[in-house]
Amino acid sequence: MLKKLLLAIPLLLLILITGALGVFTYLFYNFEPGEVEAMINEADLGYFPQHYEDSRERFLQKAEELQENIPDGEAIQLKVSSEVDDDLTVDGLYLPAQESQERLLIITSGLHGVEGYAGSAVSMMFMEEFLIESDLSTTGYLFLHAVNPYGFKYNRRVTENNVDMNRNASVDESLYRLDNKGYREVEELVNPEGKADLSSWEHRLFHLRALSMILQHSMDSFRQAILQGQYHHDQGVFFGGYELEPQLRELKPLISEKINSYSVVMNIDLHTGYGERGTLHLLQEPVEDPQVKETLEMVFGDHSIDWTDSDDFYQVTGDFVGFVGELMEDGLYLSMVFEYGTLDSQTTMGSLQSLHRMVLENQGYFYGYANPNMEDRVKKDYMELYYPSSEEWRSKVISDSRNLFHALLPNFEGLPQ
Repeated sequence: MLKKLLLAIPLLLLILITGALGVFTYLFYNFEPGEVEAMINEADLGYFPQHYEDSRERFLQKAEELQENIPDGEAIQLKVSSEVDDDLTVDGLYLPAQESQERLLIITSGLHGVEGYAGSAVSMMFMEEFLIESDLSTTGYLFLHAVNPYGFKYNRRVTENNVDMNRNASVDESLYRLDNKGYREVEELVNPEGKADLSSWEHRLFHLRALSMILQHSMDSFRQAILQGQYHHDQGVFFGGYELEPQLRELKPLISEKINSYSVVMNIDLHTGYGERGTLHLLQEPVEDPQVKETLEMVFGDHSIDWTDSDDFYQVTGDFVGFVGELMEDGLYLSMVFEYGTLDSQTTMGSLQSLHRMVLENQGYFYGYANPNMEDRVKKDYMELYYPSSEEWRSKVISDSRNLFHALLPNFEGLPQ
Protein backbone atom coordinates (compact mmCIF):
# COMPACT_ATOMS: atom_id res chain seq x y z
CA MET A 1 0.00 0.00 0.00
CA LEU A 2 2.78 2.42 0.98
CA LYS A 3 4.64 1.59 -2.21
CA LYS A 4 1.57 2.43 -4.32
CA LEU A 5 1.11 5.67 -2.43
CA LEU A 6 4.73 6.68 -3.02
CA LEU A 7 4.37 5.91 -6.70
CA ALA A 8 1.23 8.04 -6.85
CA ILE A 9 2.85 11.15 -5.32
CA PRO A 10 4.67 12.27 -8.51
CA LEU A 11 1.45 11.86 -10.46
CA LEU A 12 -0.48 13.90 -7.89
CA LEU A 13 2.19 16.61 -7.98
CA LEU A 14 2.04 16.69 -11.77
CA ILE A 15 -1.75 17.03 -11.63
CA LEU A 16 -1.50 19.84 -9.08
CA ILE A 17 1.18 21.70 -11.05
CA THR A 18 -0.74 21.30 -14.31
CA GLY A 19 -3.91 22.50 -12.62
CA ALA A 20 -2.14 25.52 -11.14
CA LEU A 21 -0.66 26.40 -14.51
CA GLY A 22 -4.10 26.04 -16.04
CA VAL A 23 -5.60 28.47 -13.54
CA PHE A 24 -2.68 30.87 -13.98
CA THR A 25 -3.00 30.75 -17.77
CA TYR A 26 -6.76 31.21 -17.61
CA LEU A 27 -6.44 34.31 -15.42
CA PHE A 28 -3.98 35.97 -17.79
CA TYR A 29 -5.69 34.94 -21.03
CA ASN A 30 -9.03 36.17 -19.71
CA PHE A 31 -7.76 39.33 -18.10
CA GLU A 32 -10.23 42.15 -18.60
CA PRO A 33 -9.43 45.82 -17.99
CA GLY A 34 -11.66 48.03 -15.90
CA GLU A 35 -14.94 49.34 -17.26
CA VAL A 36 -15.06 52.80 -18.78
CA GLU A 37 -17.77 54.98 -17.30
CA ALA A 38 -18.75 57.48 -19.96
CA MET A 39 -21.81 58.79 -21.74
CA ILE A 40 -21.94 57.66 -25.35
CA ASN A 41 -22.12 60.60 -27.73
CA GLU A 42 -23.09 59.50 -31.23
CA ALA A 43 -21.72 62.69 -32.77
CA ASP A 44 -18.33 62.09 -31.15
CA LEU A 45 -18.29 58.50 -32.40
CA GLY A 46 -18.62 59.92 -35.90
CA TYR A 47 -15.09 61.31 -35.66
CA PHE A 48 -13.62 57.79 -35.71
CA PRO A 49 -12.74 56.46 -39.18
CA GLN A 50 -13.58 53.05 -40.58
CA HIS A 51 -10.09 52.50 -41.98
CA TYR A 52 -6.99 54.32 -43.22
CA GLU A 53 -8.45 55.34 -46.59
CA ASP A 54 -11.54 56.77 -44.91
CA SER A 55 -9.40 58.65 -42.41
CA ARG A 56 -7.15 60.08 -45.11
CA GLU A 57 -10.07 61.15 -47.30
CA ARG A 58 -11.80 62.95 -44.43
CA PHE A 59 -8.60 64.64 -43.32
CA LEU A 60 -7.83 65.87 -46.83
CA GLN A 61 -11.37 67.18 -47.28
CA LYS A 62 -11.22 69.11 -44.02
CA ALA A 63 -7.72 70.37 -44.79
CA GLU A 64 -8.87 71.65 -48.19
CA GLU A 65 -11.82 73.45 -46.59
CA LEU A 66 -9.64 75.14 -43.99
CA GLN A 67 -6.92 75.97 -46.50
CA GLU A 68 -9.43 77.81 -48.68
CA ASN A 69 -10.69 79.92 -45.78
CA ILE A 70 -7.38 80.79 -44.12
CA PRO A 71 -4.82 82.87 -46.03
CA ASP A 72 -1.57 81.07 -46.92
CA GLY A 73 -2.85 77.72 -45.65
CA GLU A 74 -0.72 74.89 -47.03
CA ALA A 75 -1.80 71.31 -47.71
CA ILE A 76 0.93 68.70 -47.29
CA GLN A 77 1.05 65.30 -48.97
CA LEU A 78 4.20 63.20 -48.84
CA LYS A 79 4.22 59.91 -50.71
CA VAL A 80 5.81 57.07 -48.75
CA SER A 81 7.84 54.63 -50.83
CA SER A 82 6.76 51.02 -50.41
CA GLU A 83 7.40 47.64 -51.98
CA VAL A 84 3.86 46.42 -51.27
CA ASP A 85 1.61 49.47 -51.63
CA ASP A 86 1.91 52.47 -53.94
CA ASP A 87 -0.88 54.43 -52.25
CA LEU A 88 0.55 55.50 -48.89
CA THR A 89 0.92 59.15 -47.90
CA VAL A 90 1.70 61.25 -44.87
CA ASP A 91 -0.82 64.08 -45.07
CA GLY A 92 -0.69 67.41 -43.33
CA LEU A 93 -2.03 70.90 -43.02
CA TYR A 94 -0.12 74.06 -42.12
CA LEU A 95 -2.02 77.17 -41.07
CA PRO A 96 0.43 80.00 -40.41
CA ALA A 97 -0.05 82.74 -37.84
CA GLN A 98 -1.62 85.61 -39.75
CA GLU A 99 0.05 88.66 -38.21
CA SER A 100 3.09 87.65 -36.17
CA GLN A 101 4.57 84.14 -36.03
CA GLU A 102 4.99 83.76 -32.29
CA ARG A 103 3.60 80.33 -31.35
CA LEU A 104 3.13 77.09 -33.32
CA LEU A 105 1.06 74.10 -32.15
CA ILE A 106 1.85 70.79 -33.85
CA ILE A 107 -0.56 67.85 -33.57
CA THR A 108 0.75 64.52 -34.87
CA SER A 109 -1.02 61.18 -35.11
CA GLY A 110 -0.50 57.66 -36.41
CA LEU A 111 3.20 57.44 -35.56
CA HIS A 112 2.32 53.95 -34.36
CA GLY A 113 0.08 53.09 -37.30
CA VAL A 114 -2.75 51.16 -35.66
CA GLU A 115 -3.03 53.91 -33.05
CA GLY A 116 -4.04 56.23 -35.88
CA TYR A 117 -7.77 55.54 -35.47
CA ALA A 118 -8.01 57.45 -32.21
CA GLY A 119 -5.35 59.94 -33.26
CA SER A 120 -7.26 60.74 -36.43
CA ALA A 121 -10.51 61.15 -34.49
CA VAL A 122 -8.96 63.61 -32.02
CA SER A 123 -7.29 65.56 -34.83
CA MET A 124 -10.57 65.79 -36.74
CA MET A 125 -12.41 66.94 -33.62
CA PHE A 126 -9.81 69.67 -33.08
CA MET A 127 -9.96 70.84 -36.69
CA GLU A 128 -13.74 70.85 -36.65
CA GLU A 129 -14.38 72.44 -33.27
CA PHE A 130 -11.37 74.52 -32.25
CA LEU A 131 -9.85 76.11 -35.32
CA ILE A 132 -12.94 78.25 -35.89
CA GLU A 133 -12.49 79.91 -32.51
CA SER A 134 -8.68 79.89 -32.40
CA ASP A 135 -6.74 83.11 -32.52
CA LEU A 136 -4.62 82.79 -35.65
CA SER A 137 -3.14 86.24 -35.37
CA THR A 138 -0.04 85.08 -33.49
CA THR A 139 -0.51 81.28 -33.30
CA GLY A 140 -0.06 78.85 -36.16
CA TYR A 141 -1.02 75.17 -36.48
CA LEU A 142 0.62 72.18 -38.13
CA PHE A 143 -1.23 68.86 -38.38
CA LEU A 144 0.52 65.67 -39.50
CA HIS A 145 -1.86 62.80 -40.17
CA ALA A 146 -0.82 59.14 -40.38
CA VAL A 147 2.92 59.59 -39.94
CA ASN A 148 3.06 55.80 -40.38
CA PRO A 149 0.47 55.16 -43.11
CA TYR A 150 1.56 51.56 -43.72
CA GLY A 151 0.94 50.63 -40.09
CA PHE A 152 -2.40 52.45 -40.10
CA LYS A 153 -3.59 50.78 -43.30
CA TYR A 154 -2.48 47.27 -42.36
CA ASN A 155 -3.25 47.51 -38.63
CA ARG A 156 0.32 47.17 -37.45
CA ARG A 157 2.10 49.35 -34.93
CA VAL A 158 5.27 49.43 -37.00
CA THR A 159 6.29 50.40 -40.52
CA GLU A 160 6.76 48.14 -43.52
CA ASN A 161 10.35 47.64 -42.30
CA ASN A 162 9.05 46.50 -38.88
CA VAL A 163 10.41 49.75 -37.43
CA ASP A 164 8.89 51.35 -34.37
CA MET A 165 8.97 54.99 -35.42
CA ASN A 166 9.01 56.18 -31.83
CA ARG A 167 12.37 54.41 -31.43
CA ASN A 168 13.69 55.54 -34.82
CA ALA A 169 13.56 59.33 -34.81
CA SER A 170 16.93 61.02 -34.37
CA VAL A 171 19.16 63.56 -36.09
CA ASP A 172 22.16 61.59 -34.77
CA GLU A 173 22.90 58.36 -36.65
CA SER A 174 24.75 56.95 -33.64
CA LEU A 175 21.28 55.97 -32.35
CA TYR A 176 21.24 52.97 -34.69
CA ARG A 177 24.48 51.63 -33.19
CA LEU A 178 23.17 51.53 -29.62
CA ASP A 179 23.30 48.14 -27.93
CA ASN A 180 20.42 47.52 -25.55
CA LYS A 181 22.08 44.75 -23.53
CA GLY A 182 19.01 44.22 -21.36
CA TYR A 183 16.95 43.37 -24.44
CA ARG A 184 19.25 40.49 -25.29
CA GLU A 185 18.39 38.87 -21.95
CA VAL A 186 14.66 38.85 -22.73
CA GLU A 187 14.95 38.25 -26.46
CA GLU A 188 13.95 34.59 -26.35
CA LEU A 189 10.79 35.51 -24.44
CA VAL A 190 9.61 38.37 -26.66
CA ASN A 191 10.66 37.05 -30.07
CA PRO A 192 9.56 33.38 -30.30
CA GLU A 193 9.82 31.60 -33.63
CA GLY A 194 7.35 29.27 -35.33
CA LYS A 195 3.65 29.71 -35.94
CA ALA A 196 1.81 31.82 -33.38
CA ASP A 197 -0.30 29.52 -31.22
CA LEU A 198 -1.85 30.48 -27.88
CA SER A 199 -2.13 26.83 -26.92
CA SER A 200 1.62 26.19 -27.26
CA TRP A 201 3.62 25.79 -24.05
CA GLU A 202 5.80 28.82 -24.81
CA HIS A 203 2.69 30.97 -24.73
CA ARG A 204 0.95 29.11 -21.92
CA LEU A 205 4.04 29.82 -19.82
CA PHE A 206 4.69 33.30 -21.20
CA HIS A 207 3.46 35.19 -18.17
CA LEU A 208 5.09 32.81 -15.72
CA ARG A 209 8.44 33.17 -17.49
CA ALA A 210 8.02 36.96 -17.53
CA LEU A 211 7.21 37.04 -13.82
CA SER A 212 10.29 34.94 -13.14
CA MET A 213 12.43 37.54 -14.94
CA ILE A 214 10.72 40.34 -13.04
CA LEU A 215 11.43 38.65 -9.71
CA GLN A 216 15.04 38.19 -10.74
CA HIS A 217 15.69 41.68 -12.16
CA SER A 218 12.75 43.90 -10.97
CA MET A 219 9.81 45.21 -12.96
CA ASP A 220 11.66 48.44 -13.75
CA SER A 221 14.59 46.60 -15.35
CA PHE A 222 12.31 44.21 -17.23
CA ARG A 223 10.20 47.06 -18.62
CA GLN A 224 13.20 49.18 -19.54
CA ALA A 225 14.98 46.32 -21.31
CA ILE A 226 12.03 45.60 -23.58
CA LEU A 227 10.50 49.02 -24.19
CA GLN A 228 13.57 51.22 -24.58
CA GLY A 229 14.16 50.19 -28.18
CA GLN A 230 16.67 47.86 -29.86
CA TYR A 231 18.71 48.15 -33.04
CA HIS A 232 19.95 44.68 -33.93
CA HIS A 233 16.93 42.39 -34.45
CA ASP A 234 14.91 43.58 -37.45
CA GLN A 235 12.15 41.03 -36.88
CA GLY A 236 11.92 41.72 -33.16
CA VAL A 237 9.48 43.85 -31.19
CA PHE A 238 10.51 47.46 -30.52
CA PHE A 239 13.00 47.47 -33.39
CA GLY A 240 14.26 51.02 -33.93
CA GLY A 241 15.73 50.48 -37.40
CA TYR A 242 19.15 50.69 -38.98
CA GLU A 243 18.59 54.20 -40.30
CA LEU A 244 16.00 56.97 -40.31
CA GLU A 245 12.73 55.83 -41.88
CA PRO A 246 11.92 57.34 -45.33
CA GLN A 247 8.97 59.49 -44.21
CA LEU A 248 11.01 61.00 -41.40
CA ARG A 249 13.73 61.92 -43.89
CA GLU A 250 11.05 63.65 -45.99
CA LEU A 251 9.44 65.34 -42.99
CA LYS A 252 12.69 66.56 -41.47
CA PRO A 253 13.25 69.65 -43.70
CA LEU A 254 9.54 70.48 -43.71
CA ILE A 255 9.26 70.43 -39.92
CA SER A 256 12.52 72.32 -39.54
CA GLU A 257 11.33 75.08 -41.85
CA LYS A 258 8.02 75.53 -40.04
CA ILE A 259 9.18 75.42 -36.43
CA ASN A 260 12.13 77.75 -36.91
CA SER A 261 9.78 80.52 -37.99
CA TYR A 262 8.32 80.68 -34.47
CA SER A 263 9.57 81.63 -31.01
CA VAL A 264 7.51 79.01 -29.12
CA VAL A 265 6.62 75.56 -30.47
CA MET A 266 4.61 72.78 -28.83
CA ASN A 267 4.20 69.28 -30.29
CA ILE A 268 1.31 67.12 -29.07
CA ASP A 269 1.75 63.52 -30.21
CA LEU A 270 -1.35 61.28 -29.98
CA HIS A 271 -1.06 57.64 -28.88
CA THR A 272 -3.13 54.79 -27.45
CA GLY A 273 -2.24 51.76 -25.35
CA TYR A 274 -0.43 52.84 -22.22
CA GLY A 275 -2.15 53.35 -18.90
CA GLU A 276 -5.44 53.00 -17.11
CA ARG A 277 -8.30 52.14 -19.44
CA GLY A 278 -10.32 55.17 -20.47
CA THR A 279 -7.85 57.63 -18.94
CA LEU A 280 -6.00 60.33 -20.84
CA HIS A 281 -2.41 60.33 -19.58
CA LEU A 282 0.03 63.14 -20.28
CA LEU A 283 3.52 61.68 -20.65
CA GLN A 284 6.67 63.75 -20.71
CA GLU A 285 10.35 62.88 -20.68
CA PRO A 286 12.28 64.57 -17.86
CA VAL A 287 13.54 68.03 -18.78
CA GLU A 288 16.60 69.79 -17.41
CA ASP A 289 15.48 73.33 -18.22
CA PRO A 290 13.33 74.62 -15.33
CA GLN A 291 11.66 77.12 -17.66
CA VAL A 292 10.38 74.29 -19.89
CA LYS A 293 9.01 72.33 -16.94
CA GLU A 294 7.38 75.38 -15.41
CA THR A 295 5.83 76.37 -18.75
CA LEU A 296 4.43 72.90 -19.38
CA GLU A 297 2.85 72.78 -15.93
CA MET A 298 1.33 76.20 -16.55
CA VAL A 299 -0.05 75.28 -19.99
CA PHE A 300 -1.64 72.03 -18.79
CA GLY A 301 -2.90 73.53 -15.56
CA ASP A 302 -4.82 71.14 -13.30
CA HIS A 303 -4.19 68.08 -15.47
CA SER A 304 -1.31 66.15 -13.92
CA ILE A 305 1.74 65.30 -16.01
CA ASP A 306 3.34 61.85 -15.73
CA TRP A 307 7.08 62.54 -15.84
CA THR A 308 8.73 59.41 -17.22
CA ASP A 309 11.72 59.48 -14.88
CA SER A 310 9.59 58.07 -12.06
CA ASP A 311 9.76 54.41 -11.01
CA ASP A 312 6.59 53.50 -12.94
CA PHE A 313 7.95 54.48 -16.36
CA TYR A 314 10.74 53.77 -18.81
CA GLN A 315 13.01 55.82 -21.05
CA VAL A 316 12.95 55.38 -24.82
CA THR A 317 15.58 56.16 -27.44
CA GLY A 318 14.68 57.77 -30.76
CA ASP A 319 11.33 59.28 -29.71
CA PHE A 320 9.53 61.53 -32.20
CA VAL A 321 8.84 64.58 -30.02
CA GLY A 322 12.50 64.64 -29.04
CA PHE A 323 13.43 64.51 -32.73
CA VAL A 324 11.26 67.56 -33.46
CA GLY A 325 12.90 69.39 -30.57
CA GLU A 326 16.36 68.64 -31.96
CA LEU A 327 15.34 70.39 -35.20
CA MET A 328 14.53 73.64 -33.41
CA GLU A 329 17.50 75.99 -33.61
CA ASP A 330 16.35 78.62 -31.14
CA GLY A 331 13.37 79.55 -29.00
CA LEU A 332 11.24 77.53 -26.57
CA TYR A 333 10.25 73.97 -27.47
CA LEU A 334 7.54 72.12 -25.55
CA SER A 335 6.16 68.65 -26.14
CA MET A 336 3.58 66.31 -24.68
CA VAL A 337 2.49 62.76 -25.49
CA PHE A 338 -1.22 62.10 -25.08
CA GLU A 339 -1.78 58.43 -24.18
CA TYR A 340 -5.31 57.05 -24.09
CA GLY A 341 -5.16 53.98 -21.84
CA THR A 342 -6.73 50.74 -23.09
CA LEU A 343 -5.66 47.67 -21.08
CA ASP A 344 -4.70 48.93 -17.63
CA SER A 345 -1.03 48.54 -18.50
CA GLN A 346 -0.05 50.44 -15.37
CA THR A 347 -0.73 47.13 -13.54
CA THR A 348 1.56 44.10 -13.78
CA MET A 349 -1.16 41.90 -15.25
CA GLY A 350 -2.22 44.53 -17.77
CA SER A 351 1.39 45.27 -18.70
CA LEU A 352 2.20 41.61 -19.37
CA GLN A 353 -1.03 41.08 -21.26
CA SER A 354 -0.25 44.09 -23.47
CA LEU A 355 3.25 42.78 -24.16
CA HIS A 356 1.95 39.29 -24.89
CA ARG A 357 -0.48 40.58 -27.48
CA MET A 358 2.34 42.48 -29.19
CA VAL A 359 4.57 39.41 -29.17
CA LEU A 360 1.87 37.18 -30.67
CA GLU A 361 1.03 39.66 -33.43
CA ASN A 362 4.69 40.08 -34.34
CA GLN A 363 5.27 36.33 -34.34
CA GLY A 364 2.18 35.78 -36.50
CA TYR A 365 3.30 38.41 -38.98
CA PHE A 366 6.70 36.79 -39.55
CA TYR A 367 5.94 33.09 -39.05
CA GLY A 368 2.21 32.74 -39.65
CA TYR A 369 -0.48 31.31 -37.39
CA ALA A 370 -1.34 27.82 -36.23
CA ASN A 371 -4.79 28.08 -37.86
CA PRO A 372 -7.26 30.72 -39.13
CA ASN A 373 -9.13 30.85 -35.82
CA MET A 374 -5.88 31.60 -34.00
CA GLU A 375 -5.10 34.38 -36.46
CA ASP A 376 -8.53 35.93 -35.90
CA ARG A 377 -8.14 35.74 -32.12
CA VAL A 378 -4.66 37.26 -32.07
CA LYS A 379 -5.55 40.09 -34.46
CA LYS A 380 -8.76 40.88 -32.60
CA ASP A 381 -6.92 41.07 -29.27
CA TYR A 382 -4.24 43.22 -30.89
CA MET A 383 -6.80 45.70 -32.21
CA GLU A 384 -8.46 45.90 -28.80
CA LEU A 385 -5.08 46.82 -27.34
CA TYR A 386 -4.80 49.93 -29.53
CA TYR A 387 -8.33 50.64 -30.74
CA PRO A 388 -10.96 49.29 -28.35
CA SER A 389 -14.39 48.55 -29.82
CA SER A 390 -16.07 49.97 -26.71
CA GLU A 391 -18.24 52.97 -27.60
CA GLU A 392 -17.80 54.25 -24.04
CA TRP A 393 -14.02 54.25 -24.51
CA ARG A 394 -14.22 56.05 -27.83
CA SER A 395 -16.63 58.67 -26.53
CA LYS A 396 -14.38 59.34 -23.56
CA VAL A 397 -11.34 59.79 -25.80
CA ILE A 398 -13.13 62.64 -27.56
CA SER A 399 -14.76 64.22 -24.51
CA ASP A 400 -11.55 64.14 -22.44
CA SER A 401 -9.53 65.58 -25.33
CA ARG A 402 -12.10 68.30 -25.89
CA ASN A 403 -12.06 69.29 -22.23
CA LEU A 404 -8.28 69.35 -22.12
CA PHE A 405 -7.96 71.45 -25.28
CA HIS A 406 -10.49 73.94 -23.91
CA ALA A 407 -8.25 74.36 -20.86
CA LEU A 408 -4.81 74.38 -22.48
CA LEU A 409 -5.33 76.46 -25.63
CA PRO A 410 -5.89 79.80 -23.85
CA ASN A 411 -2.80 79.09 -21.74
CA PHE A 412 -0.71 78.26 -24.81
CA GLU A 413 -1.98 81.21 -26.85
CA GLY A 414 -1.15 83.48 -23.92
CA LEU A 415 2.51 82.46 -23.69
CA PRO A 416 4.90 85.34 -24.28
CA GLN A 417 7.26 84.93 -27.23
